[in-house]
Amino acid sequence: MKNIQDIVPILRIAHHYKFYESSNEGNRYGYCYAFHLFDGGQGTVTVGSKRYPVRRGSLFYIPPTLIHGFQSSHEDPLSSYNIYCELWTNHPMETKQHVAYNTAQIDSQYLTTIMPCEELEHFPSVVQIQQHPRLVDLFIHITRVYSENSLFKNEISASLLYGWILEFHQICRSAQPFDPRIQRIIEKMESHSWSHDDEIDWQIQSGLQKTHFYNLFKQMTGLSPKAYLLKIKMRRAAATLLESNRSITDISLYLGYASIHYFTKQFTAYFGVSPTQFRNRH
Repeated sequence: MKNIQDIVPILRIAHHYKFYESSNEGNRYGYCYAFHLFDGGQGTVTVGSKRYPVRRGSLFYIPPTLIHGFQSSHEDPLSSYNIYCELWTNHPMETKQHVAYNTAQIDSQYLTTIMPCEELEHFPSVVQIQQHPRLVDLFIHITRVYSENSLFKNEISASLLYGWILEFHQICRSAQPFDPRIQRIIEKMESHSWSHDDEIDWQIQSGLQKTHFYNLFKQMTGLSPKAYLLKIKMRRAAATLLESNRSITDISLYLGYASIHYFTKQFTAYFGVSPTQFRNRH
């Protein structure tokens, strides 16, 4: 039995794909490991005997030999970033063949090496990962690196994919629930950390009852809404202190604080040193 840290990823193909209108890709047989990150459109994905709706941020994992298919909306066709790879060999096959579109014409010579690995076997077929923007950005970056005609594109993309799979594994283990209503509030907080919205506003915007809103938010983030916003503000304050020469007063106003003293108090409680000491130490 192999461990997930033993994988040696090698990309067979990676690209961004826009589905045709009203396309039904039919059933296909995968020759290698596949990851599909959907960034737009509406439709469904069939994996084995199950059919799943697709949303922006849906990440599908499809191991080799598994029959699967894609069904795209006519009005709003699907689009996705796709990575097809091998995971268990230092000597990849010299082929771009990654699927058989006709299951009656499967050619086993294209099938990747498959090793028993409990962690991979427990990967879910679909995970919503838009609440993990770093993971989304890295996946897109890997496909772009592979698409470039650069000297070390294979080595770079393979190394990045190794780290991405390990981090994806950690997310799957945490099994955090996902709710799009909470995700919208998180995205609003991330993009407008200086906003004067408070917890009552967020709860109303979510359309959820107060207790349900707080419980779902805590389940998704591990923090209360107020604590999560503080985390965003402190992270942004630290980055601004290190990457700019803006004054402490200017930073506190930028983050929505009416008083520099309250900002300094919160920053000191969060990091253990004042903003000025933090900047000087780093």
